[in-house]
Amino acid sequence: MASWRAAGLFLALVLYGLLSVPAPAEIRPAEAAIGALLVLGVGLLRPLCVATGQTLLERGSPQWEMPAALALAVLLWCPLMRGVWLDWAPGDMVRDVVPLLYLFLPVLLVPMLRAAPDRAVGLLAGGLAVAGVGFALRWWKQADWGFGAVGVRAMADGGVYLLNAPSVLFAAIALPAFGIGMLTQGGWLRRAAGVASILGGLLCLVALAGAVHRMALGLAAVAFFALGPWWLRWAPLAALGVGTAALLSVALFPEMLFGALGQAAEKTRLAGANTRWEEAEAALGQALSSPAAFLFGQGWGALLANPAVGGWRVSYTHTLVTYALAKTGVIGLCALIAYLGGIAPRVLALLRSDPALGWAVSAPLLMALGAHTSFKYLDTGLLLTLAVLAAERGKWLPPR
Repeated sequence: MASWRAAGLFLALVLYGLLSVPAPAEIRPAEAAIGALLVLGVGLLRPLCVATGQTLLERGSPQWEMPAALALAVLLWCPLMRGVWLDWAPGDMVRDVVPLLYLFLPVLLVPMLRAAPDRAVGLLAGGLAVAGVGFALRWWKQADWGFGAVGVRAMADGGVYLLNAPSVLFAAIALPAFGIGMLTQGGWLRRAAGVASILGGLLCLVALAGAVHRMALGLAAVAFFALGPWWLRWAPLAALGVGTAALLSVALFPEMLFGALGQAAEKTRLAGANTRWEEAEAALGQALSSPAAFLFGQGWGALLANPAVGGWRVSYTHTLVTYALAKTGVIGLCALIAYLGGIAPRVLALLRSDPALGWAVSAPLLMALGAHTSFKYLDTGLLLTLAVLAAERGKWLPPR
């Protein structure tokens, strides 16, 4: 049953990357199919146990599960009741509650997938990689396949911000990391798959460079730098071959690399932190507007006059901390810290046991949870699920 649930999640991610968008404005057939597959993956019993508090009475569960289930209850019901009390629009409340459930997918999914961890990890990682490549391909299609513009001019993100999906950065790191291992293992078919993986990762990486996604590019660079010694140890010939090919590419196309670096520096000079400090000040001001707002926030469905979007009243901020503070107050923020603090040791353990997967997971999570609106996206919750499942296997994994 766990394998079938994981297969459903894989299919949901494929549909997500090929037919949906990171933050859909409406429910279309693709989103309805993705939602149905998620429901099939989670089942009905686990959500009922979490909602009724039955999970808190279970014995023998990992240390992170009880604080996570309690944090979900606090973050769901307190801001929801607050939003109802303040009479916020139901549609705005739904747009806050659904991303909350995405963020807490490990609470709902990990116990359902624990019976087949290896299969579940493989399908989740594969689905996230396919979704990332799918988003990148769709962005390149919007950009008219303008590879020559990389490093020459900053290319548009597009109206639906496909490259903001954390799965794009996951694919940009995971596919080259695993592809290098494939080049030294098995027959020609596996080597061909390794080459395809590396090319798929480069497609995502170059797309991020074309749109000048500074944080994603910086985290990718850190991940590759950290993985260098690991590659040289476990796949030295393949690592040296790929490194030589990379140096040759730099020698042949220096304007692309140095142009992209120059554009990132120029964007930093012009945009700085993209008004994140002003946004944080506005969120703090809303939280300090009353004692109730300080403790419980303004509730799900509340709008904020956000300086990051010209002062428009919107339902989001660009960082998880300011979003939680404005909507859920100090109590909700503490619940969120307890939840993520319980998962953090699993991510760190994964970095030690499987560096390639660990960096592929942790880099997009740092982006999503630290300085990006993508904390509200489906793939962020599935990345957290993947990290917990992979860490719980307790096995050292050689390069793929």
